[in-house]
Amino acid sequence: MKLAVICFTKGGAAWCRKLVQRFRESGEECEGYVPVRFFSESMAGQPGMRPLKEPAGEWTGRQFERADGLIYIGAAGIAVRAAAPFLRDKLTDPAVVVMDEAGHYAVSLLSGHVGGANRLARVVAEICGAEPVITTATDVRGKTAIDAWAAKRGLAIGDRGKLRQVAAAFLEDRPVGFFSDFPLPYPEPKGCIRDKEGERNVWLTIRLSPEPEDGVLCRLAGEGRVLRLVPRVLTVGIGCRRGVSVERILQTAEHALAQSGLERLAVAKLASIDRKRDEEGICELAKKWKVPFVTFPAEELERITKPVAESAFVRQVTGTGNVCERAALAGAGEGSRLLVEKQAKDGVTVAVASGIWDGRKRG
Repeated sequence: MKLAVICFTKGGAAWCRKLVQRFRESGEECEGYVPVRFFSESMAGQPGMRPLKEPAGEWTGRQFERADGLIYIGAAGIAVRAAAPFLRDKLTDPAVVVMDEAGHYAVSLLSGHVGGANRLARVVAEICGAEPVITTATDVRGKTAIDAWAAKRGLAIGDRGKLRQVAAAFLEDRPVGFFSDFPLPYPEPKGCIRDKEGERNVWLTIRLSPEPEDGVLCRLAGEGRVLRLVPRVLTVGIGCRRGVSVERILQTAEHALAQSGLERLAVAKLASIDRKRDEEGICELAKKWKVPFVTFPAEELERITKPVAESAFVRQVTGTGNVCERAALAGAGEGSRLLVEKQAKDGVTVAVASGIWDGRKRG
């Protein structure tokens, strides 16, 4: 996690230093911010320590864009007022933890499950000898938190509107069915019934909707009783003319995914030939979708043995007979398969390959 710690008093500065040191020793990327009047020479010599030269609200705005977790050492009200203008969605907001200046309590304030604030609060409490304060209902009652279960395994939430319904079913001990298009390397969430209909249901898939032959799952989805959890296993391979706009690349990629019934949230990366590593349109799309953009030299793409559509012209220009399909397969890794063959429109070619999902969170 990328962590940022902020304090407001001399007493809080000591805790800030300790947290930064311990988190960095454990391999986390952590920075601590201390008001200038409390920032000493010894702090300047400690890796990760920074003087705080801006109001808490401005600092919070910057950290919401870059950090995975924010730790405030001070009153909870300061954290609430500072974070309020930047709150968007509990599935995307960073974890926010508050610890009092005396080090008595570490409170999970925001994004307890998906953001990891509950876990972060426990770690902060362990480091400082504080009492962790967790208020989420599933944790208090020892129930399954489906969003936390998904986040731990790198699964995206495909139907956010259904999340609350499934969470309520778990809390109230109502049956939750569990269906998966992928082999599970571990048990389904506690309280689920595998491959059987429940009052609410969870479906692990990269598809937008079931096919008619899916039977009971198709009916349940039609009744609005299915929450999709989406493994990030797709690689979108892209070839394009130099200077093509991000809008044109986006339209072509979205069309290819939608036409094949694939969930955009399943996209784990974009891929192309190395001569496109600085192609502005593809780089912008990667930022927009918040996925990495990987490239491969022509020689490596040529080593892809799976059958692809070859073009003599493309080979003459790039050194390989097909960029998008080969890049998609290369990006998806060993055992990948092509789900969407080359689609071309307005100077853009797109293909989609799926990798193997092993249940581990990436990145």
